[in-house]
Amino acid sequence: MSINSDTVRSIDRRFTGLLIGLENTASATDQPEANVYKPPSHLDGRELLRVEKMAMRDKELNQRSYQSFLDSLLEQVNAEIIVRLEQLLPDLELLYSRLGADNNLCEVLDLLTVKACSLGRLEPVATTVPWLQADLIKMINMPKYRKTDAKGKVIPVESLRMALGFMGIDNLKIVIPSLAFRRWLPQITDPYPHIKTRLWDHALASALACKAIAEVVEIEPSHAFTLGMFHEAGKIVLTRLYFKLFDEVQRDALQEAHNERMKEEHSALRELQPSGAHLAEVYDKYSTEVSSRLIRRMDFKRLPVAAAMEEVAINTPFKDMSPLAKTLLQGAAFSKYSMAKALHQITIEEAKDYLRAFHMPPGALTALKHADLRRLNLTFDEE
Repeated sequence: MSINSDTVRSIDRRFTGLLIGLENTASATDQPEANVYKPPSHLDGRELLRVEKMAMRDKELNQRSYQSFLDSLLEQVNAEIIVRLEQLLPDLELLYSRLGADNNLCEVLDLLTVKACSLGRLEPVATTVPWLQADLIKMINMPKYRKTDAKGKVIPVESLRMALGFMGIDNLKIVIPSLAFRRWLPQITDPYPHIKTRLWDHALASALACKAIAEVVEIEPSHAFTLGMFHEAGKIVLTRLYFKLFDEVQRDALQEAHNERMKEEHSALRELQPSGAHLAEVYDKYSTEVSSRLIRRMDFKRLPVAAAMEEVAINTPFKDMSPLAKTLLQGAAFSKYSMAKALHQITIEEAKDYLRAFHMPPGALTALKHADLRRLNLTFDEE
């Protein structure tokens, strides 16, 4: 079975819906019970009077007609969103600014790949990343990471030098990419609040799964972790652009309806909300390519993740992929399977077919079965 199998495409589409939170969304044909006409209780068990039948029919027809009208407007809004989105996508600098990454962070990650990297070399570069000191110190002072002295008194970490020294080079290789991705996440995604949490859960699980697989196939685990962490950067940017463009298009349509004195259209447009189904289509069509371009724009000099991400974006045949690109596909697939399983959205047979399609290396599934894909699981030297 190839990577482009029907099973893989089906599960991937289903996962995209789960990422947004569509498993809790009623289908368009499902009408809430409160919206269905009910005859008076004294008519229960009897043949409805003709007038009651007509009233029920008219109410249902009106509801369906209005919903159809709303759906038509939403389709028009989303068609215009795609037009505007495709005008923005060629502008890589705009996309990069929407992500919120900075080149100084990339220099830090590059330096961490150097075997001779030391805290002395790292600190001057790390100080150029505005948020890194605060986020790192906040993390280290969390109860689970706090250090104590011989008397059990907490030793507070108050400087970047202390934070870097406490973490150590090996931990920083996974801590810094994860802190960066968390900062990039969109914070407001109403009416789909699951997006930011599930994007984080998926990116972290993918990164940890990639790291576990990399250890099995003997490639650099930190490279696999960073690629797994960053491979959904495109979805972050597309999420921000979709919600921004929805607001813009809706506002323009409302203004047009107001100018043309189209009261019914104006009232209906105000009811529209961003469409999770349309956002899922945007993800499926554009996100992998956008991720590849963003990672290439990060301009890593030593961290070899851009070429592997590009292999995935251009659908390189699996047999021709580099080990790192294969590891990304495998790690991301295991994360998708895990989320679908946790949300009861995949059968046992589907799961078997899905994972089999990614040609997991011998020993990988055993390692993944015993791995905790929800936490960084940092290791510290005993003093």
